[in-house]
Amino acid sequence: MDKIKVKKGSQNMKNSTKIQSVKLTDSTASIMKLVDELLDATSTISNSASVNEQWSIHLVIADLLFKIKTLEAEFGLKPLSQRNDQAIEKLTKWAVKNDAILNGVEVYQLDDGTYGMKSKQNLSIGEKIVIVPKTLMITEENILSSPLRKLHSQDMMLRNMPNVALAIFILVESLRKDKTSFWNPYLSTLPESYSTPVYFEIADLEALRGSPTLEAALKLNRNIARQYAYFKKLFQLSKDPASLILKDTFTYEYYRWAVSSLMSRQNFIPSLDNSSNSISALIPLWDMFNHHNGKLSTDFIKSDNTCVCYADRDYSAADQVFIFYGVRTNADFLVHNGFVYADNEHDAVKIRLGVSKSDPLYALRYRLLQTLSLPALAEFSLTPGPCPVDGKLLAFVRIFNMDKKTLDEWIGQEEKHCLQLTRTDMSEGALDVSLEIKCWQFLQIRISLLLRQYPPTAAAVDGSKEKQPPKFQRLASTLIGLEKDILNNALEYVQKCINGMLRD
Repeated sequence: MDKIKVKKGSQNMKNSTKIQSVKLTDSTASIMKLVDELLDATSTISNSASVNEQWSIHLVIADLLFKIKTLEAEFGLKPLSQRNDQAIEKLTKWAVKNDAILNGVEVYQLDDGTYGMKSKQNLSIGEKIVIVPKTLMITEENILSSPLRKLHSQDMMLRNMPNVALAIFILVESLRKDKTSFWNPYLSTLPESYSTPVYFEIADLEALRGSPTLEAALKLNRNIARQYAYFKKLFQLSKDPASLILKDTFTYEYYRWAVSSLMSRQNFIPSLDNSSNSISALIPLWDMFNHHNGKLSTDFIKSDNTCVCYADRDYSAADQVFIFYGVRTNADFLVHNGFVYADNEHDAVKIRLGVSKSDPLYALRYRLLQTLSLPALAEFSLTPGPCPVDGKLLAFVRIFNMDKKTLDEWIGQEEKHCLQLTRTDMSEGALDVSLEIKCWQFLQIRISLLLRQYPPTAAAVDGSKEKQPPKFQRLASTLIGLEKDILNNALEYVQKCINGMLRD
């Protein structure tokens, strides 16, 4: 808000409207002071900060956000969406009126109050079930014909971060008063809140202790808080059409809602310029499908600018119809979508490894890593199943543990890709047995250390609802259980490999 010359308690205010304006100004001034502190708090951490350091800063951020949300609650702003059967019916009518097609499926409410897609008849695999034209989608291209256009052209963050710009666009369209947004039937039926980590309280994040996901959740919270503070100041100081809409309505609650709406349901479609670039898109009706294992069954048809969803398997009438969201870990699902999928065939636990520049053999290791397109610092995946250690991780560990002589020998060899093979797939004598044992023992220690970071499993309790942990903590607990299963399976596999080599 622009600087107000009237001081607190001034006697110059002669009617109730002006008095109310002073109260709002005082409240806004308090918020802006906290926003300055929030900007400082979110900008003081380095990329190399430990999880404990990140946690300490998060506590400061959470305290500032609590104070800000308390003050912003005084504005009496209502949720921007209300999802119910009546609203869903309006959404469907709006979409169909604007050339969307629902073929044998409909949106319906599940027993837990959430929504999904249900088959109205028997469906065969490959059958077209939903078609959505691009004109119904929300993309960054729509910004160019919106009140956000001017600010978007001026502000570097909006120009360089399309997802952030799209989140602000969602708020502009939801809050504009000059006319009802074309996308109002869609925006007003988005979930009122989400299960993404920006909605987690301290105790909920505490439940992620030990998991690599905690660091991702802390980073997300920090980034969203910093973006909120940045835009809160920007809208107060700017007079472009978008800032005038958001100046007195932009709150942290609204921003985390808009960001979570985008994160949890964005897809990627070709851009208008027919280049190879893809752009983020929110696709009405499409995002009503829930996830399960399978293969991608959606496509964008450039010839008529539509997204088409095909049945990914046979369905009987009244079945819930699913789609596959893509190859993602449960950590990705929790951080960006707000759920954990227990039967995730593509789940994994990240293990971070790096070669220190102080290592006397750093140059040789780095040179050999480069020949395999491997970085000197990276995250690798431990996966479920019978072969939890992939070739890239195996190659990195081998190079990490080689002496100078072995490094020189492998740099001179043509068949460097063999370093990514398991010992049984290599030619005999390709790797020294003592080096191989050392590599697997290295993995054994690292996996054991990862497991020790998790807190002890809590004692079992009875099934009474009063004793069940809150929803977000249950999500965290489920994720940690799945991650520990992956790590224990990987540890068992590594130990078997070591025992086998020791017996040979």
